[in-house]
Amino acid sequence: MKNYEIIRRKNARQLLKKVSLVACLGFAGFSLPFSHGQKVSRLKITSAQQVKTAHKTFTPVKASEMELKNIREALTFTRSTSSKSLPKIKQAAKTSRVIYPIEVTSPANNDVWEAGREYIIKWEYGGSDDVRIDLQSASAGKPKAQYPIVSQAPNTGTYRFRVPYNWIIDPYGYVVNIQTLESKQSRSSQGTITVYTQPVDLECSIVDTKLKRQTTSYVFYVERKRWLEFNVLMRNKGVQSPVTIQNVLVRLIKQPEGVVVAQEEWGFSGIYHHDWYKLSEPIKFNISNIEAMVYPPFRDEDINFEAGNYRLEVELDPQNSLRENPECRYDNKDVHLWLIK
Repeated sequence: MKNYEIIRRKNARQLLKKVSLVACLGFAGFSLPFSHGQKVSRLKITSAQQVKTAHKTFTPVKASEMELKNIREALTFTRSTSSKSLPKIKQAAKTSRVIYPIEVTSPANNDVWEAGREYIIKWEYGGSDDVRIDLQSASAGKPKAQYPIVSQAPNTGTYRFRVPYNWIIDPYGYVVNIQTLESKQSRSSQGTITVYTQPVDLECSIVDTKLKRQTTSYVFYVERKRWLEFNVLMRNKGVQSPVTIQNVLVRLIKQPEGVVVAQEEWGFSGIYHHDWYKLSEPIKFNISNIEAMVYPPFRDEDINFEAGNYRLEVELDPQNSLRENPECRYDNKDVHLWLIK
């Protein structure tokens, strides 16, 4: 009996060296709605490159204002604190020429500009010499950038401007600055505006079940069933609307071994511009049923699928089938970590 057990273990080790197997478990919660007591099927895959990918299609729902509180705070920009009262007319030094200060009255704080549409820029005073008009970034902690609107225009107090496509990358935190060419008087619009010029500019964020943005979740379990729960927020900061995202790549990886335990491809439709959308129900992933064979061979105690670290990766449109500007794709992918104890 003892010799039989030694031979059986030896054959098992040889089999592990010939076959490259990693763990795979489909996201049970991806078929919504999800029942907390629902069983999770056990799957096995040959390698991380040969993961059996499940395809799911969802119709996401618009996230509520309460759910987006933390996101709004993350996207809050420092507003201009210049006075709303008109500055006094002053005399230029050593000359008799009167300098007329400018007051920009439009755009107003929190206005939104979109590519392809025309907007009227308005200002008061400034004398009679021609003006230069620019769009300038005004967000705290970001490099200052300037985008010319017109290099020279009559000082009539109004200027019509059609916003071009693909003009700027980051849409948030801008002011309109007007400067007289001769007297060099300059003033910017009050507050900041948002300027959307990219047709498609996707953004993704993994959040916990309470819709709070965080990098790592610390999970402590006191019972056998162990669940990783999350939701995904997504939006299009471009002007194309609606947008259908045909491929959202989702991978769950056990760390530090790098074992892929789940891989999914989702599809989303009905993403209208600028609004955040989320899954109608959070994903609930049961990790207590994972079993796997991996290569190179590990001893059973080398990989503990019920504790340690998990890394979740979600990437919108990884093949860029929507032809998004490559400079805008830095926020298409988000990563969330769980530390389970």
